[in-house]
Amino acid sequence: MVPARRRVETKRPVIMADPYIFDQLLGIANAALSSPLFIAIVSTAIAAFAGTWGAQLLAERTARRKEILAEIRGVNAALSFAFNIANTYIATKKQLTKELVAGYKQQRADREAHDMRVNALVIPANTTFTYQLVLQTILPPYSPIAELQKILLDRINPSGRALLLLTPLMQSIEGFADAAAQRNAWIDEVKKMPENNDAMKACLYFGTPFAPGRVDDRYPNLMDAIERYNDSCIGFSVQLVNVLREHGEKMAAEYGKDAPKISKPDFKMAGDLIPDLKEYARWVEEPKA
Repeated sequence: MVPARRRVETKRPVIMADPYIFDQLLGIANAALSSPLFIAIVSTAIAAFAGTWGAQLLAERTARRKEILAEIRGVNAALSFAFNIANTYIATKKQLTKELVAGYKQQRADREAHDMRVNALVIPANTTFTYQLVLQTILPPYSPIAELQKILLDRINPSGRALLLLTPLMQSIEGFADAAAQRNAWIDEVKKMPENNDAMKACLYFGTPFAPGRVDDRYPNLMDAIERYNDSCIGFSVQLVNVLREHGEKMAAEYGKDAPKISKPDFKMAGDLIPDLKEYARWVEEPKA
């Protein structure tokens, strides 16, 4: 049997710190911390850090003010274009389409009343209905919609409501131009018809049957479209002006003192030429949380 080996434990020597040496080291450290050289080094480091941090904050604030200034200038440019578009179609309505559409609607109503009297045997069936065939063409006005689109997409960062209004405004301008072009083409067709074909012209003008089961109602539909698109061009551009002005005022408030003035287009002189803006309210309502 092999005897078991005895475990030998080795004790590590305990090194005791010399109190005298510790006091000397502590004294040296305190002296270093209180020395003018150390204080100067620490103060310089703190000042350098504070200066760098302050400079960064100042640079960020200056850059932000430059961004806001550019935004405000872009908003004012967009406001001028939107105001121009609104005024253009307000003038078109005042000088042309309002009277043209109103006169046509009145003649349609008179024609319907005439037909009802004939059907009711109030007047003879061969009673002639007198009307005025208005063949005045419409030239779609120029509007800076391309310039407005470029500013809204490239130069400024407007609210989402402004971009939502841009699309239907562009569609309305295109729709007005297309309806006017089709009406002008219709006028050319009528002018080429024989002069003694008044009955057919009247049927085409009022959209009434010219033969059993045959109706050409292009003209009344085009007149309705011209009225609707003209009002939409006005309504959407006026709403866009309001939204852009609100955005610009927020930017000016953030900029603070010496902020550029925000343009404030005024439509008071337009009166009843501006359609009911409630019809376009859903395009500018803030989304509910």
